[in-house]
Amino acid sequence: MKNARIITLSVFTLAIAFLMSFTIPEKETIATPEGDKFEIPSDIQDIFDKSCFGCHNTDTKNDKGKKKLMIDKLANLSKAKLVGKLDGIVEAVKENEMPPEKFLEKFPENKLTKEEAKKLMDWANNSAEELMK
Repeated sequence: MKNARIITLSVFTLAIAFLMSFTIPEKETIATPEGDKFEIPSDIQDIFDKSCFGCHNTDTKNDKGKKKLMIDKLANLSKAKLVGKLDGIVEAVKENEMPPEKFLEKFPENKLTKEEAKKLMDWANNSAEELMK
């Protein structure tokens, strides 16, 4: 009887721990190799998901997009490379290079609004400045 309680309690504890692993954090916090915290706020992650992540991730078949930027691997970059990628995001958005016109012909709903573009550039600029301190 005592063993049954221990087993039941263990299973219950594991089930709770398993279910808690599926909670979605408000911000994704990642550490750069130097140990600095790098945060992607949920509103910025939403923009990435809508307009960027399809081409800029490790699983994409778009080799050109993968070579330029892998959003899901930003945490693995050195501080200097991360600042460079953030500056690249600002430049690409400012010049209306991203998302590319060819992509938007197929998926016009993924076009960045002016507000999204400004929010993304402000975040990238501020994040780069914080990393350089």
